[in-house]
Amino acid sequence: MNTLRAIVNLSECKNFDIDETKEYVSNVVSSQGEPLEKFVRSSFCGVPDTAGNNRSSEEVFCYEGAKNNPPDAMLKEEGDAIEVKKVEGISTIHLNSSLPKQRLYADDKMLTKKAVECEEWKSRDMLYIIGHVTKNTIHSLFFFYGDCIFKRNEYYKDIFESAKNSLKKIEKIRQTGNEYGTIKDVDELGINTDMRLRPLNSFDHPLKVFSEIVQPDKNAGFSLFAIMRNSKFKSFPTESQKLALNSGLKHKNEHIRDPDNAGKKIAVEIFSFTSS
Repeated sequence: MNTLRAIVNLSECKNFDIDETKEYVSNVVSSQGEPLEKFVRSSFCGVPDTAGNNRSSEEVFCYEGAKNNPPDAMLKEEGDAIEVKKVEGISTIHLNSSLPKQRLYADDKMLTKKAVECEEWKSRDMLYIIGHVTKNTIHSLFFFYGDCIFKRNEYYKDIFESAKNSLKKIEKIRQTGNEYGTIKDVDELGINTDMRLRPLNSFDHPLKVFSEIVQPDKNAGFSLFAIMRNSKFKSFPTESQKLALNSGLKHKNEHIRDPDNAGKKIAVEIFSFTSS
């Protein structure tokens, strides 16, 4: 299974009410994660609101997430790493302590031991899925790969490390992991008053980032968008490419700014689907 098959499955889904589809979803995915995460994972296993012809999550994913550590899922055989974010409108997307990524590497300090050891792997493409959800109804899902929006991982890591190093001059700071650090006993009252410093990373909703080439139908009950580099599209099996191109999905080719070179354009494939 892969992203192309998942968006085709979603185009065949008739019910995007999380409460009403949870019985189907629970039959194929683990209990880990919030309802939106489970719904998204189920789309990689089959049509989310259909009982038959769905594969189990164990057949599709080598990892299905942890409560406080990214990613939310990873596809088998060094497939995509998936991060699902829920919003209640076209608002800012929060990554919290996780840095923006084009790819996920096995040596990432935020990964759990289970994620690192789920199979033998070095790196994976990073797929972000933004869900607009209100009152348990999914209004839209936007799939995009990190290399369509973000610079290379090293760019953000270098800035983080620079900021972290600048705080070392604070005498009482203790620094570990993916945070800037904790200043211990800041008021010297002997009551363990600690000040925790951590990054809160965020970025614009992809509908805002790609507003010139993606225009949502405000009257649609559900909307689906997916953006990927042309090279990523061609990396999928030919059968999956044909399935997506011959499905009910709309498709077009566009060019967007290369995040690593503002003066350069990169070719992307855009898939979309709306239902009432």
